[in-house]
Amino acid sequence: MKLKIETAETPDREQLRSLLLDAADQIAGAGASILEPRLRWDGNPMLLADAQLRPVLVSFEPEDSEAALINGLRGVEQLRNALPWINQVYETLQQRQQPPRLVVVAREFPPGATVLGACPGLRLYRYQPLSVNGEVALCFEPVDLPPAARATQESAPRPDTAALPQQASNDILPPLSDAESAYFQQL
Repeated sequence: MKLKIETAETPDREQLRSLLLDAADQIAGAGASILEPRLRWDGNPMLLADAQLRPVLVSFEPEDSEAALINGLRGVEQLRNALPWINQVYETLQQRQQPPRLVVVAREFPPGATVLGACPGLRLYRYQPLSVNGEVALCFEPVDLPPAARATQESAPRPDTAALPQQASNDILPPLSDAESAYFQQL
């Protein structure tokens, strides 16, 4: 069988969402799981969990990389504020209260990508739509960091949740009611 690969047109927003969901392991790491394919926040990002059960917010735009980045930053802020409830709603996260990571995907990198790419907890990708034997696929390219920044990012200490101060017993949230769980599932 011959393999026919050629460039394809930029997918529309919903095609891109579908292709990104299919590529969850590529953008959030092997073992990623889909928690929410469409959050009702600016830009309708996706919520995944990586293999370490850390929430991963995927912000994307077919063309506008700046909007993808800004919407993603807003979404991570919302996610951080709602983390105790998010952990209760999505059993996959196992109440670990880990800070979310942000993945931004667009046709081109946003301005300042090499500086931003060195930030821990943030991954920037640009994509190239391809047609492989008539099927649309995406080829992802991470931001190319200078070797010094890449070494710093890879060796940066990861926060150890066991070392974080434990919440006082009066700070522990009660379990969500069925109505509250249903509400947060809609977000």
